[in-house]
Amino acid sequence: MKNVLQNINTNMYILILSLLLLALPQQALAIQDIPIDVRQIDISTERYSRNSVIDTAQDATGYLWFASIRGLHVYDGNVVRPVLKDVLQGTKIRGIHIDGNDVLWVATNSGILAYSLKNRTSRWHRANDSSEGLASDTVHVIHEDQKGTLWAGTTENGLHRYEPSFDTFKRVDVVPSVSNKKRTILDIREDAHRDMWLGTDQGLLQLTGNQGPATTIPLSTGEPYSAKKIAFDANGDLWVAVAAKGLWLLPKNAQKKELIQIHDLPAKNILDLYTDSTGDVWICTTQGLFRYALREARIYAHPFLVSNPREKTPVSIASITETSSKTLWIGTFNHGALHRAAYPGAKLIELKTKGEEQGLRDANVICAVNPIDSSIYIAPRSGGLYRSAPVDVNHVLLSSQLEIEQLFNTPRIQSLTWDADNALLCGTENALLRIDAKHAVERVQVISNPQTVFSDRDIARTVTMGDGRIWFASKFELYSWKPGEAKARKEKTGSFKPSISCMTRHEAQVWIGHGSAVTVLDTQSGSLNLLPLPPQTWAENATVKALFVDHFENVWIGTTQNIFRFNLTSKALVPIYAAGEVPVPNALSFWLDPAGSIWLHTQDKIFEIPAKSDRAVERAIGAAHPSANISSSPAVLSQDMLAYGHSDGLLFISPPVLGAQPQTVPKISEIRIFGQPIAPTQLGRMPENLELEHDKNYLTFIFSIPELNASRPPHFFYMLEGIDTTWNDTGKRDSVSYAHLRPGRYTLHLKDGPDGTITTSMSINILPPLWLTPWAMAGYALAIIFTILTASRMFTRVQTTRIRKEMLENLVMLDPLTGVPNRRKFKEVLVAEKSRCKRSNHQISVLMIDIDYFKGFNDRLGHQAGDAALRSVAQTVSATLRRPEDFVARYGGEEFVVVLPSTSRAGAERVAQKIQDAIRMANIPYPGSPLSDRITLSLGISTFSPQSDLHIDSGLFSADQALYQAKRNGRNCFFYKDHCLALTPLRQ
Repeated sequence: MKNVLQNINTNMYILILSLLLLALPQQALAIQDIPIDVRQIDISTERYSRNSVIDTAQDATGYLWFASIRGLHVYDGNVVRPVLKDVLQGTKIRGIHIDGNDVLWVATNSGILAYSLKNRTSRWHRANDSSEGLASDTVHVIHEDQKGTLWAGTTENGLHRYEPSFDTFKRVDVVPSVSNKKRTILDIREDAHRDMWLGTDQGLLQLTGNQGPATTIPLSTGEPYSAKKIAFDANGDLWVAVAAKGLWLLPKNAQKKELIQIHDLPAKNILDLYTDSTGDVWICTTQGLFRYALREARIYAHPFLVSNPREKTPVSIASITETSSKTLWIGTFNHGALHRAAYPGAKLIELKTKGEEQGLRDANVICAVNPIDSSIYIAPRSGGLYRSAPVDVNHVLLSSQLEIEQLFNTPRIQSLTWDADNALLCGTENALLRIDAKHAVERVQVISNPQTVFSDRDIARTVTMGDGRIWFASKFELYSWKPGEAKARKEKTGSFKPSISCMTRHEAQVWIGHGSAVTVLDTQSGSLNLLPLPPQTWAENATVKALFVDHFENVWIGTTQNIFRFNLTSKALVPIYAAGEVPVPNALSFWLDPAGSIWLHTQDKIFEIPAKSDRAVERAIGAAHPSANISSSPAVLSQDMLAYGHSDGLLFISPPVLGAQPQTVPKISEIRIFGQPIAPTQLGRMPENLELEHDKNYLTFIFSIPELNASRPPHFFYMLEGIDTTWNDTGKRDSVSYAHLRPGRYTLHLKDGPDGTITTSMSINILPPLWLTPWAMAGYALAIIFTILTASRMFTRVQTTRIRKEMLENLVMLDPLTGVPNRRKFKEVLVAEKSRCKRSNHQISVLMIDIDYFKGFNDRLGHQAGDAALRSVAQTVSATLRRPEDFVARYGGEEFVVVLPSTSRAGAERVAQKIQDAIRMANIPYPGSPLSDRITLSLGISTFSPQSDLHIDSGLFSADQALYQAKRNGRNCFFYKDHCLALTPLRQ
């Protein structure tokens, strides 16, 4: 109607308008119903106005504010709580608004309340505050314009502008001062030119600039009227709710400024008008919710599908608000608030056959979108070809069903695509069907008059080339056909083994995946070439499942094991992993979006590979919009919408929306101490700082999110600083408990999702008991000091005696020259280790070590040099032993012994080798040595089991024998001897 009014000739305006007014009432019955799913939230258990929501707002921290006539409520996603009762003092509320500074403005019958949510301070603005203040205490509306200036509408010529510098509202004259008409301002809106439009009890006013006089806009019928609510759509057209007279329109470019009645809307009592982010106008009435769709230029009705109705579906709609996350909050009379989550980027739509009550179930459909009219063609696995009406994306996403009608009764269709003439190609059993725009069917038989139709002849893959020729494949054979030809031509028979699994087109080439190979067919020359892929592509017997060639010379290959990107120029093969370096197996399709991201699907998941990234990010997660059981590759509905065949219908996804999901702000909704909830603050939320007595140390925290993301349930991660060192996952729970917290300071951090960057924090201080307070601790300290001073002499004597005893024992047990334990200590340790290893059923290894030709060293260099060499050897051997239980002692002269508990022969050999390497690296000079220019060692090794050996000396004796054998064999080596067997040479 708007387009007609803008183009009519002035002279014909009245005639055509009259005809429209006669015709439009008949169209009222044609309003289409689009049911929308909503969730109901009761703000009060009491009936009538206490459970009514007349306005909704959202503050900077994400909390939702609901206004009823009798009070304010705050919703955190879990609990609705009444707030600010002591501040409002029983006043009746008309509307609320939260500005950019997080100040809550409440319009009441007793003035305007300004409450700072940051500072928790309040300020009332009333008519008696000043001579230039509010005209009346009855305030109907508060509006914030594009500059952030607040406007308020009251009775008695009551338009007011807020002056922040003076913290007061100043009156704005909207009618000439000589006029005796005192108007009540019921609604305020601003147009694109920053003119103010006022809905009053005496009609619609246009205020140019910030001062009057205002221009009155009459009805086309010339009747007096009251403009209750006003709203601009995205085109700039003004919609007006006229009291008891329904919906009226002022077109933006109307040649005559007067309101034209809209007869499409059956409801006359309109309670609110609201323009959403898309520019559509939502109409709240006493007969339900309606929407003017700007794109279609028509009105739709939106009945509710309420998940938990108390008695009946709400009918009288009081208000509607869209929050920053695009969630619609609908206020009702007597039925609380309803909310419809924003489209999350993925939605499962049920398919319902025309005339049938039940939708298709377990259908495993495949689909294709008509490129001309956007109708969707659908083929379920039970057979037949169906078609929907032309699809409008906005309508589909509002509804939960899509009605389809059957076109043909065919065997199961395996593939759907479009040719160059926009004819539909259907691959079926042993045939290809071509259906043109007039639904004429052309059938191409693969094998003439087959006696039996086998599944390996089903046409499951079809591509159309630029020359109009159609290439299609059965399981093992490739065919080509051009419309008009009598039959299909078989191409390259027997060239594709074990079977053809996928096909795609790139320029004049057909890319064919079969088994563990990719073949490129040039359709102009007929040449076949295998793609030279690296062997790791086919690791673990992988086979190709999907192919795609982008315009960046990249080939995307989905195999049964992973996804790869192969560059045709550099020949570089890059594997693509999901989070946690997890491969993505069985990718079944690829799609390149306009932003350069690759979208792919498996049977149960959808992933995005962002441009210039090698990581796949899972999208469309959650039970509300399941991606599980995807049965076909996507059909492109528009540049930002795909339709996937699904076992239960069609899965619509929007890549731009999925790729830009806003992060939600989690809340600590409740805190319970030993099961008892603590009181909320004045604003209906948990305190930011919690101080508790020492016995209140069993805490339960309940988490929530005010606006749920419809594509996935909330996934809370928490960390209690002071207890936890890393983030903890609540899994599917929304709460966590901590028991027996000790006195001290803690900080609880909360976020949504493992990669969430928006966190909520709360500090917790558990006070110590009286006997652990600082004063008590000071008293304890004084008492301890006094006790210590009193008993110091007694303890000093005992301590001195003990220290002396330990010193004597150390002197007795340590070798004074080398600083390592002596032979006496060695025997005690060996006995103790034997008992311990016997209990644990472990072996003990013993190493006897002797310095080669040490007597000659002393004779040549003197005893002082010999003592220094002994100390160096002892320190080197001791440093080589890494385990605390390993033990080294000086056995006598130039001999040392090592005890290795819980060590087998192989382990002892490794230790012996390390000791020899360490001595060599120590480089202790020995000029004139028969073996080397440095000190060397000979070692004997023996291993024995304490369970079977009767005496310790048996293992020690065997090690000693092995040592002598090493010496007889030329020294600078080690030997092993089992105490029950002959000597066993090891290695030099």
